[in-house]
Amino acid sequence: MKRFLMKMRKGIWVVPALYSMSSLVLAIMTVSLDTYWIHKIEPFIPVMMLTSIDLAQTVLSAIASSLLTMTTFTFSTVMVVLTTYSSQFSPRTLQNFVKDETTMRGLGIFLGGFIYSIISLLFMRQSLEEHLVSSAFVGVLYAIVCLAFFAYFIHHIATSIQISRLIERLEQEALKVIDYYSSLQQNQEVKAFTMIPAHDGNGTNIPSHKSGFIQFIDLSGLVLFCSENDSVIEIQTKVGEFVKEGDILFTIYGNEISEEEYRSYIYIGRERMGEYDLAYSLQKIVEIALRAVSPGINDPNTARDSIKYLGLLLSETHDIKDGIVTLKDKDRYPRVSVTIFSFNHILYKTFYQLVHYGKEDISVILAIMDALIMVYREVDTDRKHIVYDFHKYVLHGMDKDQMQEWDLYYINEKIEMLRP
Repeated sequence: MKRFLMKMRKGIWVVPALYSMSSLVLAIMTVSLDTYWIHKIEPFIPVMMLTSIDLAQTVLSAIASSLLTMTTFTFSTVMVVLTTYSSQFSPRTLQNFVKDETTMRGLGIFLGGFIYSIISLLFMRQSLEEHLVSSAFVGVLYAIVCLAFFAYFIHHIATSIQISRLIERLEQEALKVIDYYSSLQQNQEVKAFTMIPAHDGNGTNIPSHKSGFIQFIDLSGLVLFCSENDSVIEIQTKVGEFVKEGDILFTIYGNEISEEEYRSYIYIGRERMGEYDLAYSLQKIVEIALRAVSPGINDPNTARDSIKYLGLLLSETHDIKDGIVTLKDKDRYPRVSVTIFSFNHILYKTFYQLVHYGKEDISVILAIMDALIMVYREVDTDRKHIVYDFHKYVLHGMDKDQMQEWDLYYINEKIEMLRP
């Protein structure tokens, strides 16, 4: 069921399809009303809601052609925005706009209006000549709703294409992943990486049946499944990792169960997903910063703002512990062991490209130092030492003797703020 829901969330056709089906149902209901019951309820309906069939056909034809034009314009606008996202921000951010609710609702409403008008016209028969119909009035109301939403859609496009709004959405996505990691560790045992759980007997290694990225691991489902089958699992991979066919996914200790049943709890796809992958969510913001410092765009202020948000997000991970999380069932028996977070890994993966490509721009280096200070203030003592050591990696290769006096002053000031 979760696999199906994930595919539904990834599909851009789902919301427009739902609106189209709703409009089809509305058209069938309206046509049925005009065909079978309008003569019974006509005395109780205001005259302004009823029209002749000729006028209804004219109105619905005009609405259908207009909504089809609006749908075409909307689709063209979406394609322009996608091109802008891909060329100026990052190809990885396309999903964030494609899955935007306002965008999908706009397409769905316009398609639904067209479908309603066409279906209503199709089923208008000459037998209705002696009756008035309500289809045109409903169509006019639908057209007004479409027009209002079209104005809102234009406003939404104009604001969503701004870099600040995009970073805001990416920040919210990353915060949801951080909350997900924190919830996994609540009331669960977390062991250091060197303390590998020991099990009696030989385990059974389960290989991957295909190549791709680990998109999601249904940990709650695995805990329940292992509890029912009296088994224990050590997961060897993490969400976001790339595996090829034959790589070991996890090791099972206990009763032998079909490999396919266990593999069904790990979702492997051709691309990474940000819903459960913190490194990938941060990577999207990193790529925006990298594009900003590139010679072709040369927008260091955007890069600096993006880096500060990276520092904010990393500072929010202070409650997430490093190590192997052991998830227990309702009887508090250990069932699943998995690694979900490593502070050293996420810190390096977040900044190493920025350090490499931005080392010639002192404003970028200062922004990275500001981000490290932001993280330093929130983490515990052990991680403070890690952040302090990491600043040496950031400044490595910079010749301080060749730096301007003011640049050197601010660099040293930030180093003092990081000193344990």
